[in-house]
Amino acid sequence: MDLTKITPKPVVCRQSTMACALECPRKWWYQYRMGIALRGTQVRESATLGTIYHRLQCLGPGSEPVVKAEVSKQQQALMEQVNRGEDIDGQTERLAGMLTTLYNKATVMARVSWERYPQPSYFETIGTEIKHAMEMGGVVFEGTMDKLLLNTKGTKGPEVWIRDHKSTGRSLSALFSGMAWSLQARVYRLLATDYLKDTPHRNLPVRGFILDGITSPGIKLCKTDEKNAKDWNVPVEDAYLRRVKEWYAERGDDVCLSRALFYTESGMPSELAGIVERMRSLSNLDPAEVTQFDRDMTHRECFAYEKQCPYHDLCSTDPAQWDQLFETKYRFEEKETNDDSEVAVADSDVE
Repeated sequence: MDLTKITPKPVVCRQSTMACALECPRKWWYQYRMGIALRGTQVRESATLGTIYHRLQCLGPGSEPVVKAEVSKQQQALMEQVNRGEDIDGQTERLAGMLTTLYNKATVMARVSWERYPQPSYFETIGTEIKHAMEMGGVVFEGTMDKLLLNTKGTKGPEVWIRDHKSTGRSLSALFSGMAWSLQARVYRLLATDYLKDTPHRNLPVRGFILDGITSPGIKLCKTDEKNAKDWNVPVEDAYLRRVKEWYAERGDDVCLSRALFYTESGMPSELAGIVERMRSLSNLDPAEVTQFDRDMTHRECFAYEKQCPYHDLCSTDPAQWDQLFETKYRFEEKETNDDSEVAVADSDVE
């Protein structure tokens, strides 16, 4: 394979690309520099659930019909692929089949979150799902902020807060541990500050970062809820919501949390500056020389979260023999991958 004929993707500092580069530069090279992906439809249940939940949170209470229509449209598009004979391994049909279940689950998660942590009346929404890019010191930063909020009752006057929503199948400690020095909190601060320059809020400080986290329930809408709905004379969605609330109650308070972080450090602390310099160094390497990009010698990323890395076969094979792998398992993406929808952290089961 002649890698000199492949056009590399531009180096962009997103919170997820930077984390990947730190964990395994070779994986970063595969995914974000060269745009290598697995062939076929990838069924990532937790990531898809997180995407739907994310959409509901950004649109807010009452958005269920809108999101349901979007999910139905996605199902229809997937089934059209199946009908055209493009579903070689059955994964496209599998994904289409699970979307309804995931929508139902995401909806009850959103309703529980809205009930526990409603947006205060003195917080006004500046914007939702704000994708922004900026250049600083020769490096491009990029990300999609769930919400920017104007706090009209700040202690020193009006101020701006970033709010982010995530779901996980694991303990919420996976979300909240280290939030104060997380890449996302720090990068989003830079992005929000730059974005506000072209708005009426240009002179307001970005005071902090609010993270809302929820554990995805281990139960799905089923015949039990249909029976309960008839017995209780309520819609089946309400019967399912009641059962999910009971499931959450059995697990205590650590299933749906909202925490705020006040920014107290400089916009570019030394830890972040070091990672940015690392990204700059990687961008200067010849992308056609794969061996310049180190593999993770600790091999933690090779089987992180009990899943083998999708690029394991490439790492295990001499690049001179990659042609066969690209005929059967891998492909080069034509479009740039935007991973912060997010969704974003699918491999870690956190969305």
